[in-house]
Amino acid sequence: MIVSDDSTPLAIDIGSSALKLVKLEKEGERLVLSRLGAVSLAPGAVHGGFVHDPEEVERALAELMPAGGEEEKKVVVALSGKAAMVRTVLLPAEEDFPVTDALEAEAMQVLPVPLDEVRLSHLRVGQLERGVERLDEYLMIAVKREPLEALLNFLKRIEYEPVIVDVNFLAMESAFELSGMREEGEITALVDIGASETLVDVVCDEHTLMARAVPFGGEGLTRALSDRLAISREEAEAVKRGEASAADPDALEEVLRLEAEKLAFELDGTFRLMWPITPAPKVERVVLSGGGAQLQGLPERLGAALDAPVEILDPFRRVEAPEEAFDSDLLESLAPVAAIGAGLAYRAVESP
Repeated sequence: MIVSDDSTPLAIDIGSSALKLVKLEKEGERLVLSRLGAVSLAPGAVHGGFVHDPEEVERALAELMPAGGEEEKKVVVALSGKAAMVRTVLLPAEEDFPVTDALEAEAMQVLPVPLDEVRLSHLRVGQLERGVERLDEYLMIAVKREPLEALLNFLKRIEYEPVIVDVNFLAMESAFELSGMREEGEITALVDIGASETLVDVVCDEHTLMARAVPFGGEGLTRALSDRLAISREEAEAVKRGEASAADPDALEEVLRLEAEKLAFELDGTFRLMWPITPAPKVERVVLSGGGAQLQGLPERLGAALDAPVEILDPFRRVEAPEEAFDSDLLESLAPVAAIGAGLAYRAVESP
């Protein structure tokens, strides 16, 4: 979709545990952060890519959104990893090759649902040579119709106009591009740890090597802390965020170690799926985002388990943030949490 006028839309990331809002403005060659915020959602308000408690999400939006004119009703949103599939497909670079038919045939082979339950789109991203054969590289994007229509209906109900609807995997890539952290020729795993799922998007330069959602999330860690430390969910959340101390530091250390090992196991299994796709399958760097990325000691633990450097994504590294509007400590803490929102906001300002 195309932004219909010169106003920059707001990027809204509706997660399963929090709602994040980001707005970027383009001033000449500079990108300026004009809005940034996050507010928690009640458990179960959003799950599996669906808004189950519209009133709770509306409350969060009202808390974050300014009262304003129609320009504040234009938004950029994304579908969750469970609602979309992103896959790289190589096809013969022939002028009359039936691309659409070939991609539909590929989708029928790999999708877990019937083809008529998704909206299929594609983007040609490049061309390569294998021996004497020239191949076109396409990014195939399959979006489940039901969660897409549910999201659009929810936005229509609260009178917001979605000018761009993206998918979280591609928003992660946009955030990575915005950050300027990309290294030429490096195979990098973008890992966004949400409350109920972790998105894994392996990229090299501007190529998507694979994208997958894995069953690991911050909510599982909260439950593990609650059970192991015999404390309430609220207390476990405070311990997880570093806002409270654990009565049993050894038990906390054990839980953190086990959860990091669980995530490393999921990531290693995901990376192995990439071996048939690229002749250089080793992931050379992992870049973390999402609320779970701030878990104490996680980068070091993952780095040791995966034998690769692990960093935290800062999508605002090259963005100007006025000191009078944004506290530096708050900006630093929200940067990885708001990564998908930042990617959406970047897509908004870069759209024609």
